[in-house]
Formats: sequence, structure tokens, C-alpha cells
Amino acid sequence: MKSAPLNPIKVLAIVGLFLFASCEKEDAMPSAQFNETEETSQEVDLNSVMEDVDEVTLSGFQRSGFANRTLVSMEEDLCEKVNIEWFPNLKKMIIDFGAGCTSPRGVTRKGKMIVTYTGRYWTPGSVITTTFENFYVNDRKIEGIRVVKNEGFNEREKFFSFRITMERGKITWPDRTFRTVESRHVRHIFLPNGDRGIVYKVLGGSKGKNRMGNDYLIEIKSPLIYMERCIRSGIRVPSAGILSLKIPSREEMIIDFGREVCNMEVTITRGGETKTITLPRS
Repeated sequence: MKSAPLNPIKVLAIVGLFLFASCEKEDAMPSAQFNETEETSQEVDLNSVMEDVDEVTLSGFQRSGFANRTLVSMEEDLCEKVNIEWFPNLKKMIIDFGAGCTSPRGVTRKGKMIVTYTGRYWTPGSVITTTFENFYVNDRKIEGIRVVKNEGFNEREKFFSFRITMERGKITWPDRTFRTVESRHVRHIFLPNGDRGIVYKVLGGSKGKNRMGNDYLIEIKSPLIYMERCIRSGIRVPSAGILSLKIPSREEMIIDFGREVCNMEVTITRGGETKTITLPRS
């Protein structure tokens, strides 16, 4: 029996449907999706949580009288229910937020931070290592090993220098998506000057996988500036500084935090196009 000849129009229609389905599937793949606002929010979210972790660690040292109080005293933001256990013989501290509590500035934390140290916080050469046990900040689960090394005091410019690393870092959001991070940063903490309060200057970079599973690379092009007065008002976005964010097969994205203003606005440039966005509060 002879086969009926194929109708050219039908063949083209079938091929078209196949190509359409293939393109649709490709567009649905994580690597094909990119959103500048989402990428920026992820990075800012991660950085603000890490800054919070470091501040909680310092607050623990201050409460235990092991932070050289005469040099710098940070205004702590811990809830009343937090339990800080001190084991001086083991050079260890456990900061336990239990099932969760909210600080005066509205930060909700739960779980434990386990801190080991070689010396006082502000003493040059001290190494402070923080790990986490079912620890959450504003419903974001934090994992990894945070190491802070005091590299001394700059007499001329009046700042302490800390070298900070994050190994096997991971932040997981309530929808179970996550971002991994390996980072190398240098943080300068400037002594208060008049009404200015404490100022942080952060340099360095990081890498990992974003919430879509894509590799990313971050480089701080201009130091990120965090100001105590902004943090006190609940704004943990850098007040100044510029980041470069690179994802394979995508154009480089430049994130500009402005010029030392306490707000949630950032300017994003990619592919010759620039836009200003307001980041959501955590």
C-alpha cells in the first residue's frame, strides 16, 4: 500500500510547533532567566545578614566584658530572651535565640551562633570564628563558617582593619531557594567622630551560585560604606559604594549605592541601560 505524500504546509506547521516548544522549554530553564532587581536584592540581603551576624558577635563580646570597651562600644540590638553562655576556659561563646525573638530594631533571630576566639575582639591578631546551628535572621537560614581576623589599628586614619572570610556560606529563603557564597573581604571600622557614629568600609569580593543556580562573581569596585546612624534606622543597605556582578553569558551589571545617604535606592547599569530601584526592606 502506498503512503500518502506529506503535505508541505503540514510539515512546516509541525516543525514550527516543535521549535516553539523547544524555545519555550529553553526559556523556562533557570540559566535563561535574569532579573537585575532580584540579583541586587539577593546580594544586599546576603550582605546585610552577614553584617548582622558580625554585630551580634561583637554584642556578645561586649556583654561578656571581653571587647576592650574603652576603644569602641557598639549599640547592641539583641532581644531580651537571648541567652549568652560564656566558656572562657574553652575560649567559646554560644549566643542562643531559642525558638525566636525580635530585637528593638525589628530583627527576628532564632537558633544558635557558636563563637570561638583566640583573643579579645579589638586586640590585633585575634581570630574569631562563628558557626551556626539552625540559625535564622528574618526567616532566612544561615549556614557556613565566618572567620574574622583583627589585623590591627591604623593610627593615622583611626580605623581597625579586619580580614573576613566566609566558607561554605549559604542563605536559604522561606521558599527554599538559596544562594551560596565564598567570600574574602577587608573591613575597616572607623572610630566615632562627633555625631557621625561608627562607619564601616568594606572591600573585596565573593562568588557562588544564585537562587536560579547560576554562577556569579562579585567584585567591590568602590568601597561599600555602612554607617551606624543608617543601621540604627533599620537601613542595612550600603550608603555608598559600587559593586560589579558577573554571571556567565550575561553582560556585567554595575550596582551603585550612591553617596552616603540613608535610603534603599540603588542605581543599576547593564548593557548601556541604567535604572534606579528601591529595594524592599527585609
